[in-house]
Amino acid sequence: MPVSRKPPSPPAPQSDSRVRGALLAGSVAGPREVARLKRQLRDNERIWAGFRRLEIRLIGAQSLREFVTVLGADMPRTFASVDYVTLACFDPEYELTRLLETEGREDNDGKDEVGDAFINITPQSLQFLFSTPARPQLGPCTPELQSLLFPACPYALGSVALAPLVLRGQVIGTLNQGSIDAGHFTPDTATDLLEHLAAVTAMCLDNVVSHERLRWYGLTDPLTGIANRRFFERRLGEEVERWLRRREPLAYMLVDIDHFKRVNDSYGHQVGDQVLQQVAELLGRDLRGVDLLARFGGEEFMLLLPNTTRAQATAIAERLCRNVERHPFVASGVQNLTVTVSIGVACLENEPADLPAPGARLFKQADAALYAAKQAGRNRVTVAPSD
Repeated sequence: MPVSRKPPSPPAPQSDSRVRGALLAGSVAGPREVARLKRQLRDNERIWAGFRRLEIRLIGAQSLREFVTVLGADMPRTFASVDYVTLACFDPEYELTRLLETEGREDNDGKDEVGDAFINITPQSLQFLFSTPARPQLGPCTPELQSLLFPACPYALGSVALAPLVLRGQVIGTLNQGSIDAGHFTPDTATDLLEHLAAVTAMCLDNVVSHERLRWYGLTDPLTGIANRRFFERRLGEEVERWLRRREPLAYMLVDIDHFKRVNDSYGHQVGDQVLQQVAELLGRDLRGVDLLARFGGEEFMLLLPNTTRAQATAIAERLCRNVERHPFVASGVQNLTVTVSIGVACLENEPADLPAPGARLFKQADAALYAAKQAGRNRVTVAPSD
């Protein structure tokens, strides 16, 4: 991520063993060379101290976003001539990308600098960057490298240090440091510190992603992959608080699959599960990043649409209803299943700020509207009236 220009720093560290070996020959090298080598040792100690502080922060990171922040923000602040840092990983299912987006959604009203520090990279690019066995690569920063590994960096980088992240014998990504100084990272620079940090980064990344998966699965419906009721209710409380502060409209929808029991009874629960998955995909297809779709339970779903008026929510609900009706459902060889949904819509728009229990009110109104839609014949949208 972008950082301000900083005063020049000492050159990248040389191997301590190399420096100490040279010091043993101090009587031959002369006092000036001895003094230079002693300065290099002090610089190495300072750099090691910075690496140790980073390691402690990486080990203590409680989320993927915090982990990427340590690398993308804290690392440039720790080392003066490191101007930009990114973490590039092979993320074929966009799991890490979604985790970062979800974690940053609440506080991010503009550009996501932490998100800019994470790059989804292909296996082919990793093979291009590193030979076998994979070793750090240091040298000039070409336009191709900057485009691949530092796409959001607003200025030209002069040199880079790329450290492969190896986990269980596989290269899973690369830790990338960029410097404006073309002479900061050179091919003859010792890489023992960099390799150590890369090993720690790979292990800590594996740990934090495992932790995130456990947390995420506790808030996700395992069948459909969307949010569960627990997560929805937490977000509902947050969005109601935001409504109270900003007075922006908030829409709530309850969606029920019509005659879903018939699907299970006629074709079995495996087909029913596939129908639920397809309905969830249809409902979530065109949602914005701030919107939330969750499974309420059984064949019911919930949607929360911040900054959405009653009229806008009605139009969205009508479109969702028609999308499901027109979709050619296919499940376990069963062709042309007819599936429809009924939707109840409620909205906080111009209600008074002292409205008691606005979240519970939204649910009660949407539930009543859904019941009315089903009573009126199903496959339709009913909107709760404004007070």
